[in-house]
Amino acid sequence: MFSKVYITTAIDYANDVIHLGHAYQKILADILARYWRDKGKKVFFLIGADEHGANIAKEAEKQGLSPQDLVHKIAILDKEQWSSLNISYDRFIETTDEDHLKTVEKFWQKIKEKGDIYQKEFSGLYCLGCESFKTSREIVDNYCPLHRTKKIISVSEKNYFFQWSKYENFLKEFFSKNKQFVKPESRYQEILSFLNEGLEDISISRQSVFWGIPVPEDKNQTIYVWFEALMSYFTGAFVNGFWDKDSYIIHILGKDNLRWHALLWPAMLYSAGYRLPDLIYTHGFLSFNGEKLSKSTGNIIRPKELVKDFGEDGVRYFLAKYGPLKEDADISLSKLKNVYNAELANNLGNLIGRISKLASQNNLSFPKIEKISFSRETSQLIEEFKIDICLFKIFQKIDKLNKYLEDKHPWTEKGEEVKKIISPCLRELRQICFDLKPFMPNSMSKALQYLGDEKIKFNPPLFPRL
Repeated sequence: MFSKVYITTAIDYANDVIHLGHAYQKILADILARYWRDKGKKVFFLIGADEHGANIAKEAEKQGLSPQDLVHKIAILDKEQWSSLNISYDRFIETTDEDHLKTVEKFWQKIKEKGDIYQKEFSGLYCLGCESFKTSREIVDNYCPLHRTKKIISVSEKNYFFQWSKYENFLKEFFSKNKQFVKPESRYQEILSFLNEGLEDISISRQSVFWGIPVPEDKNQTIYVWFEALMSYFTGAFVNGFWDKDSYIIHILGKDNLRWHALLWPAMLYSAGYRLPDLIYTHGFLSFNGEKLSKSTGNIIRPKELVKDFGEDGVRYFLAKYGPLKEDADISLSKLKNVYNAELANNLGNLIGRISKLASQNNLSFPKIEKISFSRETSQLIEEFKIDICLFKIFQKIDKLNKYLEDKHPWTEKGEEVKKIISPCLRELRQICFDLKPFMPNSMSKALQYLGDEKIKFNPPLFPRL
């Protein structure tokens, strides 16, 4: 059994400030991190910024900045966004960090010593948006499906290559023995399909990109941004002792990053002589009013913009329950407002308000909260990555309690009669608030404080109607 949990998200490309699509992923990871901390596990939660590559250099030039100044600026702004959502990360890693540069050099040398790096002339089709080479089967009408504003270009260079094909059989055997390595099941099948088509060696350096980490033995080339960015997970964990046999290692990422994480990263780790992660969870895309959230198209919403209107926990709850956990999901401000009012203000908020008001008005005493642990159902659903179902189940309990109060109408009673009615509700509500704490940490910590004392006081609503 593991004693430590290492949770990572995809590091976000630092050509612009993050948007709500990135936020969904961090919220998922934060729910897990908070859950495992409350379970008594030692947790390390890593997020960060991918700061190298041609697109960074181009954006910096456009803004009249050096690449380093640009990524520094973006990192500060990204952290502000994460703070607005109360994301409890342990480290914000930047691929320009000194310890990451050392990790990459060490990793490169280990793979080279294994005989898995060689040099050759190469020509291929390149997507500037992905900063990766594409096969013909991945291209539609001379465009990458993920970056419809940027045409595919032809690139010819003498580059360094990683012997990815060498590990095809290893990966096939690994996936056959570890069917839970990639979740959900549809993404696992997607990776198997790609793997069965065969792997080709991959170019892992660039002659034409100056903004990156130089190849250790060849300063005229920089290491391919995807190859070195994956190593940031190792940088973040290794010095803190979270890449060992006692750690449960989880990567959370969007579906567009799956292939690199599920096939390239395990091959790199195996080549370098390191253990593989335990789980890769891949979510769908988030769209807004029917359009994909995208930096390249300019259709973006910053988390802070929504937090101003709906509060950090309102946004966290909505995305956790209605976001693209398995499939793509579309959101709108009207839906967010309706969910906030109906489920948080009217249901949960009203329940907390009713019970605390009745207890306060009747000067009732209750046993103080000693220690609460997660309910068995909540634990099971969170650990199975059924985040949306978990919230659905919890809110069924809230609906049941509200109906019980409506049926018993304790506001027509006095003193001990009130206590008889609301005592079981209070016990259940305390449990509900604890189960909801990873999802809505700020408001549920307040609720537990309100409801935890012997003498419960009536407080302002946690979720005022909008």
